[in-house]
This record gives sequence, C-alpha cells and structure tokens, in this order.
Amino acid sequence: MMEDTYTTPLAKWSRVLEIFIPGYMFGKAWGIANEGTVDLYRATFPAFLINMAEGIKAALHTDSHYLQLLFATVAGAAIGFAVILLLGAVMHFVMGDRKYIDSLRFTSVTLIPIAVMNGTLSHVSNTVLESLGMGESVEALTQSALQSPRGQIAMFFVFYMTSLWMFGKRTGVKGWRRYGVLGVGIGFMAAYFACGLMITTGEWEILLPKLQAALAAH
Repeated sequence: MMEDTYTTPLAKWSRVLEIFIPGYMFGKAWGIANEGTVDLYRATFPAFLINMAEGIKAALHTDSHYLQLLFATVAGAAIGFAVILLLGAVMHFVMGDRKYIDSLRFTSVTLIPIAVMNGTLSHVSNTVLESLGMGESVEALTQSALQSPRGQIAMFFVFYMTSLWMFGKRTGVKGWRRYGVLGVGIGFMAAYFACGLMITTGEWEILLPKLQAALAAH
C-alpha cells in the first residue's frame, strides 16, 4: 500500500492539483483551435477529440472573445480529464494495491510528458500555418508538418516511459505490476497513434490546398 506522506495543511489541495494541472495541460491543446486552424488540428490530433471540443465550444458560444478563449481551453481540458479518468481506471486495475484516487494521481502526474507533447504539437501546427502565410515553400512546409513532429513524439514517448518506471518505483509499484504499468502506457500511446495522432502524407495532400485557399481568401 502506498504511504500517505503529506503532512502540510495544504495536502488536500496539492492532491487535487496533482490531478488538475496535468489534466488541464494534457487536454488543453484539443480545444484551442480556431476557424483557421481547426482542420490542421484535426489532422495533427485524433479528429474525434477535436470534434468533441468544437461541440462543447459551440454549446458554450459567446460573443465575448476572452470568454470564448476560456471556453476553448475548458472544452479541451474537460476531454483531457475524461481520458485520464479512463486511463486511470486501467492503471488502477493493473496496480491493484491502492485507492482509485491514488491511481488517478499516478496516471495524471506520469502523463505530464504527453501533455507537454500535445502543447508542442499544437505549437508546430500554428507555426506551419504562420509559415504558409509568410510564403514558405511547399517543400519546407511539408517537412515541418510531416517530419519535424516525429522526433518530438519519440522524445516525449521515452520521457513518458521513464516517468512511468521511475514514479512507479517511487510510489511502491512492485514486481510484475511495474511492467504492467509500462504495458498500459505503451498501449495508450499505440491507441493514441491509431486514432490519428500526427499528420499523414495523405492527410497533408488534402489539407494543404485547403490551407492555401483559406489564406488566399483572407
């Protein structure tokens, strides 16, 4: 059983923040697309996640620019929390030696590398669009859209595996369960890829003319 080592009056708040902050970081990127970038985000991330975020944003639509920005991040974060709740349930089943809330904290904290990866990919998407507006060549844009994210994803995947292994050791995950936790992490990333993480060549061939047409219209 994982020991409760919190001794400060802010212990309960820190436990909540251990779930809230990584969850917010993890899902935020799925909700921050605008009219000009939403197609690019649908190609970069699993399209159904972006569509869900867009649906929430439409339901909360307001004429206030600042409120709409808030609703956008809230929409993405809400979906991020839902994913973490599901992944946390699988982690809880594998670890099987602690309360669900502790398994959820473990899941949330170890997902920080993937949360940072999502933010990096959203930045890459925005950079691609900005480069298109500055007259960047098609070859350079294609390189940025298809090749640049690969190294980032590989690096953050290694960080994720490392966080699962080391945090598992720190929190008392022992024996086969440590390898089980790694297996869950690998399975999660495989599912993330299978659902549409990263732009494929076919998606880019369809997306590029749309982006060029949208830029010309503006």
